[in-house]
Order: sequence, then C-alpha cells, then structure tokens
Amino acid sequence: MNKYLLAVMVSLTLINTGFAGKLELDMDQAIQLALKNNVNMQNAQEDLLKAKAQRKEAFSSALPVLSAFGQVSHSFAIGVQPLSFPVPFGVLDENGNPVHYLTNPNDPASFQQLIGENGMPVPNRYLQQTGIMMVPLELAFGSDNTMVYGLSLTQPIFEGRVIAAIRGANVYGDLAMSAADVTRLSVIENTKKAFYSVLLADRMVSVMQNSLEVMERNLANVTALFEQGRTAEFDVIRADVQVANQTTMVSNARKMKELAYARFKRNCGLDIDQEIITVGKLRTEIDTDINLEELERKLISNQPMLSQLEANVKLMKENILMVKAEFMPSIALTGSYQEMKSYNDNGYADANFNESSSLALGFNMPIFNGFGSTARVQKAKADYRKSEYQQLDVRENLLLELKSIYLSIQESSRKIEAGLKGVKQAHKGVDMAQRLYQQGMASQLQVLDAQNASDQAELGLYQAYFEYNSARASLARALGEE
Repeated sequence: MNKYLLAVMVSLTLINTGFAGKLELDMDQAIQLALKNNVNMQNAQEDLLKAKAQRKEAFSSALPVLSAFGQVSHSFAIGVQPLSFPVPFGVLDENGNPVHYLTNPNDPASFQQLIGENGMPVPNRYLQQTGIMMVPLELAFGSDNTMVYGLSLTQPIFEGRVIAAIRGANVYGDLAMSAADVTRLSVIENTKKAFYSVLLADRMVSVMQNSLEVMERNLANVTALFEQGRTAEFDVIRADVQVANQTTMVSNARKMKELAYARFKRNCGLDIDQEIITVGKLRTEIDTDINLEELERKLISNQPMLSQLEANVKLMKENILMVKAEFMPSIALTGSYQEMKSYNDNGYADANFNESSSLALGFNMPIFNGFGSTARVQKAKADYRKSEYQQLDVRENLLLELKSIYLSIQESSRKIEAGLKGVKQAHKGVDMAQRLYQQGMASQLQVLDAQNASDQAELGLYQAYFEYNSARASLARALGEE
C-alpha cells in the first residue's frame, strides 16, 4: 500500500475513533504513527534540516558579501594644528608694520619708507637686513559635522577553507541522510517488537485467565465433594492453593500487559491514557529458506549504518583538507563606493556630497603561525584513522549480530515446530483426562494437571512466535529493509 495513502488512512482512523474513545491499530498503522510522532524520528528530521542549512552556509562563503553603511557624526571640538609661517626679509616687523630700508646700509639710523602709497614694495630699494621672521598660526582641520553613506563589496576569488567547507558540507548531508535511515529502521523495528509484545501480553492474559477459571470451577467441585464426604480436605486445600497461585500469575500478566501497551503507545507517540485495540496475530508463516551468506551480502550492500560510517570517514578526510587549507593563500576582490559631506553648523545646505570609489585585489599568504596548523593536521589525520577503525569494527559487529539473528530465527523456528506438536498433544491429554475423569478412572487433580500442561504449551508456543517475529523484525532492520 502506498505509504502516503496509508498515512491518510491512519489520520482518518484517529479522527473517527477519537469520539469512540478507542483506537484500532494494525501493524502498518502503528508504524506510520511511530514514524510521524516518535521523538527519535523527529530528531532525525531536525538533523536533516540542520545538514541542509549547513550546506547553504558553506556555499554562502563563496558568494559575494554586499553591505550598505552610513554614518552621521558631530564634532563638539575640532582639533587644531599649530604652525609657523616664514615672513620674507623686511616685509613686516614683529608688530606687523611695514619695514623701512637703510639709505646708507652702514647707517642703521637712516630709514626711508619701503612700501609705497599703493601698498606695494618700491623697486630697487634695499630691504632691512633682519633675516627670516616666523609668524605662529593655529589651523583647524575638519568641519563640525560629517555625513557619509555607501556600499562595500567583498568577493572571495580563491579560499582553500571555503572549498573544503563546501565539500565537507556535502558529505555531512549524506551523513545526515544515512543517520535518518538508520533511525527510521530502528523505529520500525522497535514498533514491530512493541506490537508483538502487546499481542503476546494479550494471549498470556487470556490463557492464564482461562486456566484460572478452570481452577476456580475445580475448587467449587472439590469443595462440594468434600461437603458430601466424597473427598479429602487435602484436595480442597490444594485446589485452593492452585487458585491463589494462578490469581497471582494472572495479576502479574495483567501488569505486564499494561506495561506492554504503555511502551507501545509511547513508541507510537500516543498519549499513555489513549485506549487502543491491536488488530493482528502472533501466528505467522515460518520461512526457513534463508541463507546466511546471502544475508551477509545484503547487509553489506543495503545497511544504512555502513553508509553512515562511510560518509563519516569521508567527512574526516575532508576535515584534513580543510585544515591543510590553512597553508594555502587566499585571494579576494574588495570594492567600495561612498558619498561624504562635511559641513559646519547651520551650513548643511551650502555643502555638497563628494563621491569616492575604490576597487582592490587582496592577496594573503600564511607563512608561520607557531606550528598550530601542523598540529591541527595531525589531529585531523588521527580522527580520520579512528573513523576507519570504527567503520571496520561496526561492520564486524553488524555481521556478528546478523549471525545471532539468523541463529535466533532458526532456534525459534524449531521451537514453533515443537510447540505446535506439544500443543496438539496437550489438547489430546486434556480430552483424555476429562474422559477418564467422567468414567471415574482419573482424579480432578489429573484433569487440572493436564489443563495446566496445555496452558503452558500454548504459552510456550506464543513465546516462540514472539521470538520468531522479533527476530524477523531485527533481520529486516539489519538488512536495511522496512
């Protein structure tokens, strides 16, 4: 059945049975609920989203970065720069007045005007021989306010770590997908086992309750015979003890049933108080035509955990390349464009924006960083080797687990075969004991023993079916099958 159609049917079942108070679930519906609501599955889905986001983040490192900027600043005090400007010979004195020249250069008392009426120096006149005079000044550089805005662009052209990060992100995506497949198979396996546990618990309670009813009827019969003087008190005591013991066993079976249902509902993501009815059976066709070597080939080919470990090895290898990229140069193109206006208070309208732009190609080559990169390369190589060891170890453990599952299937198959014969013989024993009892050739105790043997045979058969079905569920998970 199409899994999407099955999911729709499960949703409709939940809606329709929500008013009735009880929910009927078969195996497929339980699996769909678990895949939708199980916490481990939800975490796996979040890991997939995280891997997808990490891939986008890695690719973004290779794309250009465009930024807009803007700033308005006000200077409460503008710094000044003290300067001294030289004054030519004889132009000004220390008071800023025109300087006279000497009529007789050797007579310092004889002066005439150097500056004419038009304020210009008179040609062909001697200047005062005073040397250069320095006039101190203080100049302020800047304006009260500055406004600037623009764009900046950075485009990596070559960056070894960016390339390694992109490759590593792709591998991490494969790793997350394999991990999600592993989780999915594990959830399906646990759901199947929980479903079979519920079916087994139902059968155990049913068989034990039936046995208790037989023992209670026997106690009533023995008590009546004792009151008539036709049997000993010892038979009454023994029948009473049997009823008490069986009552305890029924109580324990009901407790185990309640716990089995609680685990099953928890695995499916249902509320613990939700009443459910399981639709299914433990009895199934036994398939003994399985070959261990063929199973091993399927495991190695299909098991997602091996794919997950292979992706992890690749990721560790990419990590080595990422660290080695620290030794490689980086080249980037940068550019900027800005408009700036400087103005004094109350002078905004009189000032204009000045445009400026630039484009640069940057090159950076690491030469020495204290051997830090070398140490990180050594660590990355150690992690890579550890991942290879882990991959080999898990592979061998999976093959060992597969052999254990295979042997469990073989053993449980033999148990079922023997159990079917045992139940058949036990039923014959009950019929024979009842006929002998009716003919007065057997005691009530012998009938009870035959009935108890029949009940134990049925319980053993159901347990064998449970072990077989659980082993088949584990086998499907080991082979990467649902």
